[in-house]
Amino acid sequence: MQKTIDVLVIGTEPPCPRCDLMSRLVAETAGSLTNVRLRHCSFDSLEATELGRRMQRKIGTAKHVAKATGIKVDWDSVYQSVSRKETSGEIHYRAADKWTPELDKLLEPCQKAAETIGYLMTPILIINGQVKHHGSVPARQQIAKWLSE
Repeated sequence: MQKTIDVLVIGTEPPCPRCDLMSRLVAETAGSLTNVRLRHCSFDSLEATELGRRMQRKIGTAKHVAKATGIKVDWDSVYQSVSRKETSGEIHYRAADKWTPELDKLLEPCQKAAETIGYLMTPILIINGQVKHHGSVPARQQIAKWLSE
């Protein structure tokens, strides 16, 4: 009997493009595996707050990290990178459809700073109770590797 793999994605509610893409990639990667239990929760949920407390970390978004560190983020560019796809005539059914590599690049300073100030930054991927990734969207191949470990 295969052991169930417990996967938790912590993000925003409603999901931002990065949080939604992380969830989509995990679901697609785990699709052929019958022993994966995929769950989601918001960064400000009781479950996420309790997890942060146990790990002695704060759970938050790029905005929380930027505020805590004083990092200057060009939020207009962040919003434009997401809305640029909205105005291009493309139809988007999910927030993940609005993700761009530029979005992760714009938020990269926050991701790098998060660890140094004790934050886990959304999106956060936890597999069997271990934080595997936070602050950006990992590659599909990396997610597959983590699920197979």
